[in-house]
Amino acid sequence: MNILVVNDDGYEAEGLKLLVRALQPFGTIYVSAPKTHQSGKSHAITFNKRIETYFVDTIIGSKSSLVVDGTPADATRLGLKLFNVDFDLVVSGINFGANIAKDIFYSGTVAAALEAKILGVDAIAISAPNIELPYLYDETMKLMDEIIETKIYQGEGILNINFPKASFSRPLGVRLTKQGLRLQHSEYVKSEKPGVYHIKGSIINYEELEDSDVLAYEDGYISITPLQFDRTNHIRLNEILNPK
Repeated sequence: MNILVVNDDGYEAEGLKLLVRALQPFGTIYVSAPKTHQSGKSHAITFNKRIETYFVDTIIGSKSSLVVDGTPADATRLGLKLFNVDFDLVVSGINFGANIAKDIFYSGTVAAALEAKILGVDAIAISAPNIELPYLYDETMKLMDEIIETKIYQGEGILNINFPKASFSRPLGVRLTKQGLRLQHSEYVKSEKPGVYHIKGSIINYEELEDSDVLAYEDGYISITPLQFDRTNHIRLNEILNPK
């Protein structure tokens, strides 16, 4: 099994190294990661400049490691192209910080996985609130063993996986979930220098469904959320086509 590991935290990120080691028993691992931290870049692709790439000393557990001076989606595209390998799976992460609810619209981790699926390769995105969680390596390996054995990563869309909040000593289990409603609101605040702003973040909570990724995160469970490409509001479309 050929597995490409990508991320948005950059090629030196600890979460990337942990993921490579956890995936090593399941196949031949290749790495393609951004040169610098790219969180919040979502699905951006570099159009207006050339992209520098270069190989580095392989991350322990990988066969070859590529650095891409671009976005997470760029890293996925170039990794799939430059290694000249038929990949069976792309795994993005492990991201430092959860990617639940509306986070997925901004997440470079999720976008890197989605880009793989657009290009025809099954993909998974993995995030955790803290890369230093003592259980993270063991639980990642155990989870990937189950996912690869059952092949639930195959099919339409991707799987978005999140470990629970850091106050739990270990996950209480795994839940299959839906995307929640929570919003990490970003307020642009004016600085002392004229015309310059910075972001002040805050979380806006909503009443969540019992099977949401947000409640799984809060309740101590690993969430696995299947994500799809079709963003059509079919209910609204039907209302417009069939007015009362």
